[in-house]
Amino acid sequence: MSSDSAAHTVLIADDERDTVDTTAVMLEGSGYRVLRAYSAKEALSLLDDHPEIALLVSDIRMPDVDGFDLLRVVRHRFGSLPVVLITGLPVTDDDVVPMGAEILTKPFSYEELTGALSAKLASAGNGAGR
Repeated sequence: MSSDSAAHTVLIADDERDTVDTTAVMLEGSGYRVLRAYSAKEALSLLDDHPEIALLVSDIRMPDVDGFDLLRVVRHRFGSLPVVLITGLPVTDDDVVPMGAEILTKPFSYEELTGALSAKLASAGNGAGR
């Protein structure tokens, strides 16, 4: 278990179950506690119910509410909770990308994912809850 991941709870939100499960396995192998959501609505419900969540990893392209809008809601409701966005589709000029959004492109490596999470948690003051 890495000292960066010890005791940190990460929420993964993606409408593709395989992506959630694969990402969860990668993070659990690094010592993170992982919660899984299969929609933005489910992610918000878990955020309400689990104040120990230290970081959100969310897909951008989801039905109903996309990851950019979810990021905006999270920033409004949960303040400084770090968020890493993931996508398998290109971000286009039509997208309104929130300032400072961290985006990883699928497929991402284990090192890219854990590096992005470690950096976000460090910049959030170790991310121990909200």
